[in-house]
Amino acid sequence: MIQTDMIQTDMKQTDMKQMTVNRILCFVTAILCLSCDGLLTPEPTASISDSKSIYDEKSAGAALNGAYNQLMSSGYYGLGFDIVPYLFADNVKFVGIQTYYKAFVRLNGYGPTTLQSDNSSLSGTWTAIYRTVNMTNHIIEKVDGVTDDNFTQDERNAILGQACFIRALSYFDLTRFWGGVQIVTKPTASPDDVSDIRRSSLEDTYKQIESDLKKAEELLRPTDSRIYIDLGAVQALTARIALYREQWDKAETYSSLLISNSKYSLVKPYSVFYTTEASTESIFELNFTATQTNPAGHWWRPSELGGRYEITLNEAILELLEDPAIGGNRADIITVAEKSKQIYNGMYWRSGQNNPAYLFRIAEQYLIRAEARAHLDKIEESRADINAVRSRAGVPDIETSEYDARAKALQAIENERRLEFAVENHRFFDLRRTGRLATVLGETEGYLFPIPIDEIAKDPSLTPNPSN
Repeated sequence: MIQTDMIQTDMKQTDMKQMTVNRILCFVTAILCLSCDGLLTPEPTASISDSKSIYDEKSAGAALNGAYNQLMSSGYYGLGFDIVPYLFADNVKFVGIQTYYKAFVRLNGYGPTTLQSDNSSLSGTWTAIYRTVNMTNHIIEKVDGVTDDNFTQDERNAILGQACFIRALSYFDLTRFWGGVQIVTKPTASPDDVSDIRRSSLEDTYKQIESDLKKAEELLRPTDSRIYIDLGAVQALTARIALYREQWDKAETYSSLLISNSKYSLVKPYSVFYTTEASTESIFELNFTATQTNPAGHWWRPSELGGRYEITLNEAILELLEDPAIGGNRADIITVAEKSKQIYNGMYWRSGQNNPAYLFRIAEQYLIRAEARAHLDKIEESRADINAVRSRAGVPDIETSEYDARAKALQAIENERRLEFAVENHRFFDLRRTGRLATVLGETEGYLFPIPIDEIAKDPSLTPNPSN
């Protein structure tokens, strides 16, 4: 099974102290003068003591730091949450030996897989996300009740707002894998302590997500940061969820807030967003370091560069990216090892394996707005948005004659998203939410991953998915 807390145990205490302070300072720099002295390292997220977890200003910050670390764990955005939908879609192929990932690969091109509900990678992702939820539950439940004269309301708001965002993101990601899930909003000593909770409907799960996002929007403010959650990150997730829920007006409104914000802009060429630290392209990225490395790079990089080389880009996406009229300068993402000539994802170019994970980019907001506007029959405005992304990639604009009806526009947007996010995990989820799984991948429409069998065995109230 994937070790979901690997990163936390590897991280040096001094790095954690500074990161904790920074996460607070990014919101209240003008009024805070926090010291790192005596800052507590957060307890492991699987075992949090009620008496010790959050009791003052610094332990609250340490708990928030732990929630960020859980987002970066190998079961979540460090690896597992990305690699599973990669392999289920049509941009990435498996070239390695790990059987728990090989199970996601289709047997003969597109079609059935050997995936079973006892797959350890699914179980690892489920556990990692619920551990993240449990960490945020502790923060949300306890921070307002902390008695500490040094703990200002601005500090509390900043910590609570970030925790609400992380919980909303976690539940949204659970829905993307499994649909409606068990909603747990009270802290426990361990995620395994939760039992006899029935799965909520997808609609009710979204209500919980949107409640948390609304609270985060009320509490958080704009900042200059791209590696800590602020109001811009909340707006980006709100726009993405509106897209999934086909709330076209809301998707257009929230994506427009970001596109009109001078903090964010498309960078040229495409490679600048991942070769430049915290570029203006980035809305929110996870900041891995030399001591808190990104596990995904190890799986992409060839052995001559210290990696495992378990996954690579497949021939179909390589052909598209290498066509100057389609991929343009997005072909820069294709990197070839000098000796083995093995092709790998250029996003993981840092030799120190401290490559960020890009959760929200402004390019996505342009394409969200393009799709929303297409559904609202604002075809010309939609074309302008997709052409902004294409222009950055150095490919020709789509002409009016190729984009003069909703169906043409939506197909063009699907194609553009496949290229723009070739090595980000949108493709499978895009095809499912638009009802295109069967047509493109030969997969059952609305496919949801099986609930891990060990979770069903622990809790008889947890009902399986049709894929179980």
